[in-house]
Amino acid sequence: MATVLKLRKRRFQCKVCRRVSIAKNSLVKKNCQISQPVWAKITQLLSEKRLHISVSTVQRQLNAFTLKENFEVLPEILSWDDFARNKGRLAFIAQDFETMKIVAVLENNRQTTSKNHFYKYSRQAREAVRVVPVDMSGAYIPIIRKLFPKAEIVLDRFHLVQHLSRAMMTNRIAIMKSFDKKSLPYRAMKNHWRILQKDSRKLSELL
Repeated sequence: MATVLKLRKRRFQCKVCRRVSIAKNSLVKKNCQISQPVWAKITQLLSEKRLHISVSTVQRQLNAFTLKENFEVLPEILSWDDFARNKGRLAFIAQDFETMKIVAVLENNRQTTSKNHFYKYSRQAREAVRVVPVDMSGAYIPIIRKLFPKAEIVLDRFHLVQHLSRAMMTNRIAIMKSFDKKSLPYRAMKNHWRILQKDSRKLSELL
């Protein structure tokens, strides 16, 4: 029977350096979403000679599969971002903002890598891009202006909210430290910090 396993990992945060670590377990390896029993089943199926063919034949068949990319069409709204892969190394991803379809996944987030990839597209395809949402790092902005001359660069909402949230937390800690540790304002700002950063629409009025 098909089985879906939902695993929640406990997170720990150091009070000194604020670094977060995740609890280890024997079911799933670090930075992996596939459980060990599934890997064992994959190995078992690969080792069994059910089809009576050699390993080299299977490898040749796998190498025959190729993905054909269309370098003539790009979406009007093209999102740029990076993500962690291979033990924290950053990779690049671009996708259609409206359909959420992935346009490109590159092995790293270097400017040269992304620039060389999108220069494979025709100028007409690159000029069709009207909006490019990016994060607040600013590293991609000079490249985007060269690759997509008619596109408007927009800072995405997620990173704006994240930046404001961090600024709010920094100010809260600075104000909190100005009070005595045993005082009510200090304890209130320390223990109930989530209320200060909660969406005002989700707060109830005090009677």
